[in-house]
Amino acid sequence: MPVTVPHCKVSIDVVRQIMSLGRSRGVPVDALLEEHGIRIEPLENDPAYMSGEAFERLLSVGFRALPYPLPGLAFGMTSQQTVFGLNAYLAQTASTIEGCVQTIIQAEPLLGNVGTTTLRHQPGEAHLVWYCRLVDPYVRFHVSDFIFSTLAHFLNACAPGAELLQAVHFTHAPPRDASLLERYQAVFACPVHFDQPENRIVMHAKGLELTVNSADPKLNAVLSRHAQSLLEERSRAVSFTDRVCLELNQLICQGNASREALAASLEMTSRTLHRKLQKESTSYRELLDRLRLERACALLRETAQPVQAVANDAGFDEAHSFARWFRQLTGLSPTEYREQPS
Repeated sequence: MPVTVPHCKVSIDVVRQIMSLGRSRGVPVDALLEEHGIRIEPLENDPAYMSGEAFERLLSVGFRALPYPLPGLAFGMTSQQTVFGLNAYLAQTASTIEGCVQTIIQAEPLLGNVGTTTLRHQPGEAHLVWYCRLVDPYVRFHVSDFIFSTLAHFLNACAPGAELLQAVHFTHAPPRDASLLERYQAVFACPVHFDQPENRIVMHAKGLELTVNSADPKLNAVLSRHAQSLLEERSRAVSFTDRVCLELNQLICQGNASREALAASLEMTSRTLHRKLQKESTSYRELLDRLRLERACALLRETAQPVQAVANDAGFDEAHSFARWFRQLTGLSPTEYREQPS
């Protein structure tokens, strides 16, 4: 098996989302992991990530288990919110297509460094270039398909009908079965070139100025600060509590922040989770309340979202339950908090 570039890493949360997506497509993910001795383990000093080498082995096995000749294309059309979580939500709230692209680039380290994206401006064109650090040719082929089909679908959804893409370039060769070329055309709706020097999406320069149909500047500011906070947390040595907070923040975003889900995401029992947090003088409930409150306060203070929407974002089904909980922690109702001078 080829060895990846030293220090290559990928977000464990992204890996778990990919595994979940594979299970939904009928892939016996857990059996394959056991058969091939692949373990989803956090890096010792960087627990939000796993090694790129193990990730490459996982993709090599997983892609071959799928019943599609072009699994990257098949996955990429429908998976951006599922796999990329906060990054996708953040990008779609940007005001323009260029803002969306810049957000993707700035938040990319949250996903790891198996690939890096850059935006180049050319006369009349904008080139979105993606460099892959994985080295297995088979994996690079299908990962490149996945990333670019995801990006293309995402950008087109942000500005429907705009025909942003002029061309797509891949470093890999075309599929051996020439009939599969039609699938690339169906996905990208523009000329697709293979055996190119770099993976590149070519767009109209003026397309970068288009307004994103889901733009929300206030929510974008809140999510940007949250993303920056995560980046800062992941750049320093972390305790077990820090690691739990990283996982719990992701689960809150996904609407599934139960104790059981948290323990499962950390690959331990709820009892072990409780014991390890107790050693650091905290608890699941204390951390959940703190993170929910930080999120709710930011949304109340910096957006005009209705209280019910803020409640849902903080993990509550009912606004009145959220209001009661919020008052217990702050001494104010959500409306009173929002009306406080900043």
